[in-house]
Amino acid sequence: MPLRPWMVCLLLISVFPLAGCDEYTADPGGPLGPGNWKLKLSYGGKTRAVYLHVPTDYRAEPPLPLLLSFHGYRDTPAGQAEKDGFPSLADSERFLVAYPEGTGTPGLLGWNAGPACCGLAENNAMNDVGFARHVVAHLTTRCSIDGRRIYAHGHANGGGMAHRLGREASDLFAAISVSSMPVLVPDITPHYPIPVIHFHGTQDTTIAYGGGTIPLEGAPYIGAEESFTDWIIKNGCTEGTAETRYHGASWCTTTSTCDDGVTVTLCTLKNGTHNTLYDHGDIHVSRMSWNVMKNCTR
Repeated sequence: MPLRPWMVCLLLISVFPLAGCDEYTADPGGPLGPGNWKLKLSYGGKTRAVYLHVPTDYRAEPPLPLLLSFHGYRDTPAGQAEKDGFPSLADSERFLVAYPEGTGTPGLLGWNAGPACCGLAENNAMNDVGFARHVVAHLTTRCSIDGRRIYAHGHANGGGMAHRLGREASDLFAAISVSSMPVLVPDITPHYPIPVIHFHGTQDTTIAYGGGTIPLEGAPYIGAEESFTDWIIKNGCTEGTAETRYHGASWCTTTSTCDDGVTVTLCTLKNGTHNTLYDHGDIHVSRMSWNVMKNCTR
């Protein structure tokens, strides 16, 4: 059957997934100033790209916060940047945002976020927590970064990665925010309490709000509310003290009576689907994420 135009477009997208990152300049070496930079970092025998946005008014002093944003399975750093819009927010709020690249075959990049997700990264037990630490360590040698204000965000599989960093790297990350994925390593307790905000759509058919199993992945994942409860327990919060605030038809439930004064929040986006939360009319996911994280220090 001859290829139709829309089939050609899909083929090009799968073969050239990083075409949207052509506005990023190759690493010039040395200290980095304002702009979009494409870095190559080697860790664990693999070399991966990291796309870094340094805000327009960046100066060496004072040091600025750093946010790592992790793409979903089968997505790219460019795709995640387009979804979350953090580079634009970084210019107005003055922080650096980096988009690391997962591992796998072209078009199937992912993260080892836990037994339930995803792909070759999980199958091969990639040490993505170690890679994230390596990214932060490298960037602190190239930019002026406030080591007490390092944060993680992610969508879907990347959201699971942010959860995992909250559990396994709470000594480094001061807060995490997550879109469309529960915690996938619920048995792990963070070394330090850590603030968490999780956004999930009620009509998500990819990662169901109530939990389920991802096709071709063996382990099940817990639901959004069970994930919220698990974080409450792990952060030493007092159960039964949550407060709910409505945003249109959606709502956010927050527990703030936790160890070290951290908070745990679950935002339930009414009729939200897996890949539309960033465009949901009730809640601005990226803005609310930053408003929570920016006040947190390690």
